[in-house]
Amino acid sequence: MQKLFFFILFLMVPAALFGAAAQCPRYSVMMEGTTVFMGVSYTERVSAHKVGAGAGYNGRWKVDLFEQVITYPRPVGMPISTDDIHDLGNGVTMRSVCVCTGNNIITCRSTSNTMFLEVINNQVRMERTVPWHGKVTGNTMSWKFDLASPTEPVVTGTIAEAPKEPVELTIIEPKDRARYVYGILNPTLELKLEAKTKPEHYADSVEWTIPAMNGVTRTILQGAPTGRKLDVIYKNLPKDNDQFGKKKVTATLKVGSCTATETREVRFFFPRDAKNNPGGEYYNWFYYWKQTPAAKPFGQTINIEFGGTQFDVCKDFHVPAMFKPAYMYKTIHICDLTAKLDNAFAMTFPSVKRSVPKTVTVKEYRTTRHIDTFAVIVRHEYIHFSAYHNWRQGKTMAQMEAQDKDLDGIPDHLEPGMEFDPDKFQTYWGWDPQWKKIGGDEEFLAYEAMYDYKDGTYDAYDWAKPGKNWP
Repeated sequence: MQKLFFFILFLMVPAALFGAAAQCPRYSVMMEGTTVFMGVSYTERVSAHKVGAGAGYNGRWKVDLFEQVITYPRPVGMPISTDDIHDLGNGVTMRSVCVCTGNNIITCRSTSNTMFLEVINNQVRMERTVPWHGKVTGNTMSWKFDLASPTEPVVTGTIAEAPKEPVELTIIEPKDRARYVYGILNPTLELKLEAKTKPEHYADSVEWTIPAMNGVTRTILQGAPTGRKLDVIYKNLPKDNDQFGKKKVTATLKVGSCTATETREVRFFFPRDAKNNPGGEYYNWFYYWKQTPAAKPFGQTINIEFGGTQFDVCKDFHVPAMFKPAYMYKTIHICDLTAKLDNAFAMTFPSVKRSVPKTVTVKEYRTTRHIDTFAVIVRHEYIHFSAYHNWRQGKTMAQMEAQDKDLDGIPDHLEPGMEFDPDKFQTYWGWDPQWKKIGGDEEFLAYEAMYDYKDGTYDAYDWAKPGKNWP
């Protein structure tokens, strides 16, 4: 048993005219009722619209949605989540989805393409059944699903008639895929909404569905989410990165039994180099990006801390990140990329991989930007972390020198199988003066990890301005 709202078909017309032109049923109804039986509350809602021939309200009515909400006086005590097809007989089937919310409320919503009501001479019944379960009095319809059930309420609603004039709706603002960014000094995001209707006098009746952001104060300056124009203010940045990105703004116009709907996608961003996130200590890019899969190299969870420009080798302008074994287990430090890189966070590095022969004989470089740069430097440092914990952790300096005579970071006995020369500090690219400054064969492994990263892998998580979605 479930709840019923009717679905309205609409036509899309060119944006220069109107976005949604409603095709309305001549008559529609939303009926609702509640009973209380042995302390349990039963609320039902039924939505239907007339589809068959007949004078006035007489004829066939399609049931679009049937909903039942059962509220118990105490917790249900078990999780409920079902999605079933029910055969009601006489060729009528219904899909029912039931869930438990608030630990004591079960809501079931059912939809059907085969369930119809029949109205004849102001009497109402389920099609292809004998008993009359309801009636029409004036413009009010009432009906009961099961006459014998003490828990079934009588549902009642006013029959709505479609307007005789065509109804059209379009969203003027925001434009589709419009971008909005929080301020730096004033950490607010402003969203302006405007709709146009035909006839124009319906514009003040437009209802808006406006995206929310967890942990953020959202204020509609006009008070209610209704009207031709709205100004929406989001104050303070959210705690979680997943609150940014693609959102939906929907405008709905209901006139009698007619509904027109328009939707626009909007995108919310944070200012990358500001420090107005909830933590407030580090840059927004560091605060938010370390929540994303870009901060989990090869799917591994690691500790990421901010190194700034003063921690250890972060003092070197050319060092974007580092792994320091003695500092903290499984920790990578990201240096101040805002200070070290350009506005696009562009970083160029050697493009090398043993299984791609040309990369070990021809000098090639690669450049990443924005969150891709963050991701590749985390991968790079993770290789150093892995090398340390696999090959050096717990060993004395003498033991490490004995197993790695060329001091390239890889134990000598492993190098031939890895296509490295155990007698060379740097097997490949040793002829390049710049590469010689970078390091040995372990460093080569770290750059290989960067080679395997595909640009754009984490674009869906980069909602910084500037960033991959706001270059």
